[in-house]
Amino acid sequence: MSSLKTAALADCESALAELGFVKRRGALLQERGEGASGWIGLNLATRGLPRSLLVNPVVGVRFSYLEELQVALRDDVPKSKPMPVISKPLGYLMPEKSFRSWEFAEGDDTGQVAASLAGAVRQYGEPYISQYSDWAVLSRHIGETGFLAEHERAKILPLVHEINGNHREARFIIENELQRIADSDDMYAQSYRKFAEKFFSRFQ
Repeated sequence: MSSLKTAALADCESALAELGFVKRRGALLQERGEGASGWIGLNLATRGLPRSLLVNPVVGVRFSYLEELQVALRDDVPKSKPMPVISKPLGYLMPEKSFRSWEFAEGDDTGQVAASLAGAVRQYGEPYISQYSDWAVLSRHIGETGFLAEHERAKILPLVHEINGNHREARFIIENELQRIADSDDMYAQSYRKFAEKFFSRFQ
């Protein structure tokens, strides 16, 4: 790892630690209580190294009990790294609502750039985390169009409904998706059938 990359990431983690984000199993998490935590991913553009590094922060929300179900029932999620149920690049939470990255350049004060990044997380990322780390709020909005990536909807929505005790709605979504992919044998269809089988086995 280049010295610039090492310094930039260390300074980012230090600045975000002041907001309560602690590195655990490769992710930066901010505990919110009741199984919820804020999540930050730092996407890197390294083509300019060793002279320049671009960092694009992604802000999300994680729920431990939903994550446990996903790890148990899905074959397309990481087994050891905490994952958000929803996430958004920080730039799209800012007034410009566009892609935004922070540049760490050779010779610059990396701590100052990291402080700017953490300041934007505090101002624009934490309200997003605060809103959706409330399970009731997330549950109300998660089914809205565009809230989840299309390839995630039919797996996450049933789990949210099941956690909320709405087994009938969870089953309805899965059965509809199984019917939709009945004639398909692509990777998604194969993965979804395995997910459905495990879901029905777990929730009789």
